[in-house]
Amino acid sequence: MVNPVGNKITLSKVITRMTKADALAPIAALEATVVAGRTYQAYKRGKGDEARERFIEESMGSIVWLFGVKSLNSLGDKLLAKLFQSNGKNFDVGTDKILRTPFDNFMKKVAPKKFKPNQVALIKGGKVLTSIVLANLFIGFIVPPLNQALTRKVRSKRAEEAKNIQKTDNLAFKGAGIGNINKFTNFIENTNTGQLLSSDVGIAGGRMYNARRKEERREIAIRDIGSIYFYMWAQGHVRNLLNLAETGKATRLNPGTAEIFSKHLIDFIGNKEIGVNEFKEAVLGKETKLPDEVLNLNSWEKGKGKNPLEVIKLKDLEKVIVDKEILERIKQMSKLQPDRVGVPVITKQQVIDAYNKAEINNPELLNRVFDDFTGGDYNKEFKFVSNKKLYNLKAEMEHYIERFCKSVKDGKINKSALEKFERKNLIISGINFAAGFVVAAAFLSTLIPKFQYWFTKKTTGIDAFPGVYDFEKEKK
Repeated sequence: MVNPVGNKITLSKVITRMTKADALAPIAALEATVVAGRTYQAYKRGKGDEARERFIEESMGSIVWLFGVKSLNSLGDKLLAKLFQSNGKNFDVGTDKILRTPFDNFMKKVAPKKFKPNQVALIKGGKVLTSIVLANLFIGFIVPPLNQALTRKVRSKRAEEAKNIQKTDNLAFKGAGIGNINKFTNFIENTNTGQLLSSDVGIAGGRMYNARRKEERREIAIRDIGSIYFYMWAQGHVRNLLNLAETGKATRLNPGTAEIFSKHLIDFIGNKEIGVNEFKEAVLGKETKLPDEVLNLNSWEKGKGKNPLEVIKLKDLEKVIVDKEILERIKQMSKLQPDRVGVPVITKQQVIDAYNKAEINNPELLNRVFDDFTGGDYNKEFKFVSNKKLYNLKAEMEHYIERFCKSVKDGKINKSALEKFERKNLIISGINFAAGFVVAAAFLSTLIPKFQYWFTKKTTGIDAFPGVYDFEKEKK
């Protein structure tokens, strides 16, 4: 299987892409399972009326969640490109403060001078907010009334056919800083959590507002609010628990990165067979300290927070480092992130890694790994990829090597051992992904609907679809 640019797509990369939070295929598969499961459960209780309403509501919600917000955002980006005269260039607003600054890069290199930074931030935030509001209005305030109207029409027609016409009720349509604005915009635009929460809160609120009676409103609250965890976190938590049971660590190196890493190490050792300790030192290296002339430079910039980044301009290091090999590695390391407003920068950890000539710090390897992991966004000047996210991946690579070395029984490492361990990692990753998917799908499609139906029966004594059943009349 080959993608449009000619790169081979392996099973490892397929599983890696499917386990990413924003991957379309597993989300679409989960949504299909949810729509089918909830429609079936609705039919079992309320027959055709409830099943039809549930199918329309769930399928429309899935379409908007999968494509609607992104399509609206994409349309907004095109309008912004014309407004900012940016030749189609879009930009992210996330930032590491002193390392990755896509918003600053855009303001300096692309944005017309007539727009001030706070204006651009507000316009970008307004674009994202508008996309979310339009999607929420459609699913929460347009679909429910139309669904209800369709049910009334169908039931009315059914009654006429039975010559027992019943009347139905008429339908009742019931100054921040740039940093904070950009945080909000990035959270909604570029995080799966932000996209889902912003959609679900508005959708659940709209559906509850338009509910026909309190029993239906209660069911919507149970279903929509109770589903948030299983949409957002359940699959990851199941995978983490299984990883923890197998390796003692919640996270696992994704199969795509493991494949790239393994191939690099196989090329590194060739057809040789080397001892575990020799291999481990060659791959992970030794503890390394920076020389005083580098460490004591007064041009180091320190960010804020619990684990602040320390960053320096490449040109400042070039003044004091005389070792040409080390300096070349540092230059390559600086390319693992975009220039900061046109100036190459590098973190202190990357400088340390340049001095520690272990294979896991090989800039060529990291370039391939980061490129695959981020879809090429890791060093684009108008894109934001968290440095923490990238170096958490590197930490997982280190843990992968630790586990691999422990798995070698005879103390010798060769090509076959690396390939076998990579295959095992792939298989377990696939099993863990499937387990997480099954758990989420079971709750979303079956267990949550069953619970909401049970709750209505328990509180009312009646097992009926609240949307069309008059509980008050039954009490009388």
